[in-house]
Amino acid sequence: MEKKDLKSMNRAFALDSYAKVDVETKTTEQNPHRLVTLLFEKACVLLRQSEEQLKREDHEGFYNSTSHAMQIVLGLREILDVDHGGQLAAQLFETYTAIAASLSKARSERDLISVGKLYSALTELREGWEAIS
Repeated sequence: MEKKDLKSMNRAFALDSYAKVDVETKTTEQNPHRLVTLLFEKACVLLRQSEEQLKREDHEGFYNSTSHAMQIVLGLREILDVDHGGQLAAQLFETYTAIAASLSKARSERDLISVGKLYSALTELREGWEAIS
């Protein structure tokens, strides 16, 4: 086995291990702001995993990771209070919609560059959310 393959496998294992942290332990006594942060974190981890899976040509893993990330993004969109959240909620709704559409396209095209850009976008949103929480 090549050194590069071993490094990639170790990184994938580390990402997978982080993703399998017991969610119940993290969410049992958390406030809603922290729970949203955890959703952002999970979506980011899933996108990083999907990048590694695509590099290894693990298409099933890639599909599963991107599908799960998409569910999280759509869930974040659905919990927005667009009736009372004003312009910010409306903008976030559109942002989540655009991210979901881009993720769907990246998944169907197996586009590594687009997945990386989506990871960056979700990271920025997570950081913004953490700043106001």
